Amino acid sequence: MSRKIDMCLKLIVFSLLTILPAAAASEHRSGHPHGQYVELLGKKIWYETRGKGEPLILIPGGVGGSHDYYHPYFSSLEQSFRVIYYDGFGRGNSERAKSPSEYTFEHDLDEIEALRRALHLGKVMIYGHSYGGFVAQGYALKYPKSVSKLVVSNIFTCAEDYQASDDFLYEQTRQFFPEVADKVAELRSRGLLANAPELQQASSAFFLPILELQFFRDPRNAQLIAPLFNEHNFNAEEYYALVGADADFKIGGDIGKLDFREQLSSIKVPFLVIAGRRDGVVLPRLSMQFKKYAPQAKFVMFENSGHYPFIEETLQFIKTMTNFLQ
Repeated sequence: MSRKIDMCLKLIVFSLLTILPAAAASEHRSGHPHGQYVELLGKKIWYETRGKGEPLILIPGGVGGSHDYYHPYFSSLEQSFRVIYYDGFGRGNSERAKSPSEYTFEHDLDEIEALRRALHLGKVMIYGHSYGGFVAQGYALKYPKSVSKLVVSNIFTCAEDYQASDDFLYEQTRQFFPEVADKVAELRSRGLLANAPELQQASSAFFLPILELQFFRDPRNAQLIAPLFNEHNFNAEEYYALVGADADFKIGGDIGKLDFREQLSSIKVPFLVIAGRRDGVVLPRLSMQFKKYAPQAKFVMFENSGHYPFIEETLQFIKTMTNFLQ
């Protein structure tokens, strides 16, 4: 049986978290509003609304990731739409749980519906990137009357494909960084799970090189996002609660149960799927499963992007989004 290393965990967390370049964040934050809080499902949740027009809710990735990486890339959409950024329960500026058991996938779905109602939005357009794409699919299926348009980006149709991606990441790491694989295999032989600090420390020195290898068409972009892997932008406790304590070696928890394949064809609203040709996490082979299970959806492959099309092909991304949403 192959042994996947903890680096894969960090990379998948990064991919599903999707953090913004530090330079862009610094420039944007100088005039960035602080947002405000609303109580949703008994929790204090942070949100920010910009622009006017039909409401568009941006669902962050990460299984524990905040909204921050969406700035400033989605700012152009604020000229045509009312763009709503938010930090879900346990993420970023929002309240965190007293117990990890409070974090559930269903809560993420119901929280968006509670936000929509609290802001009196009527039907909303939904965008979800990476893990946010899982939430977007689940929300559209659970609350079909609340959605006017749906966009999912760089995400799978099911947990089975997530596991396949995990396996691929391990094989790539084993081939390029065998010393890391050997060290982690030794630690795993002691019975350590993916959330063990020893495993994280063993792979930390190789984090940036593997990030460069898997997540971007231009590996230089990895140096822009790596510094933002911090406690504010990502809640590791929430990640392990939803993906399982041995996440990365075995996808489990609520995420391990997800399978939207047989339901996707029932989505009747305009539906856009975005993928990246050089995405080493949500591989094109896996992204293209949407063509089979959601044949009614429009599928767009960004040929010069990895896991972050809105970073690597920003102008084309905004044009694609605007044309679809309008």
